[in-house]
Amino acid sequence: MSRLRFAAAFLIGFAALSASSAFAQNAEKPPVPSIAIVDVEGVMRQSLAVKSARSQIDVIAKDLQQEIAEEEEKLRTAEQNLQQQRALLSPEKYAQERQALQERAAALQQRARSLRQTLDRGMAQTMQRIQITLFEEVGKLAEEMGVNLVLPRSQIVVAVDSFNISDQALERLNARLDKVDMVLDRNEQ
Repeated sequence: MSRLRFAAAFLIGFAALSASSAFAQNAEKPPVPSIAIVDVEGVMRQSLAVKSARSQIDVIAKDLQQEIAEEEEKLRTAEQNLQQQRALLSPEKYAQERQALQERAAALQQRARSLRQTLDRGMAQTMQRIQITLFEEVGKLAEEMGVNLVLPRSQIVVAVDSFNISDQALERLNARLDKVDMVLDRNEQ
């Protein structure tokens, strides 16, 4: 009886092992990796579109900075005028004028902060658009090359240069997007 149980257990175990082996053979194996590497930061740094965006943001920032400086100068002049008139004004009138200047100064500071945030947000959105275009081009390039895995250079410790497709990616990005127009939400200014 124990031999019969042993034989039955052996047959059941063998059948289960055979079934799992057959299942494993029928299961789809993952593809053999074909890897490429892209230096995303380097490509973005060298991109004509990024250079275009940075030059535009520099011009816009310089103009806005000049505008803010002119407003600050007007406030300083108004402050000096108020100090000169202090003896002629009643304490209440002086306090009102002083309060109005402080409110103008606070509004100017808020406006300057808002402008900086608008510039930062505009640059971030533009960089994101450029990076999306880069990724689309890398995807096309990988498909053409038969690559099924593209990794960012920042995540790689050691790699052979033949894996690096950054130059081709930069060439394609520059061909597709050589300049961009900065889009700023001017409503916040």
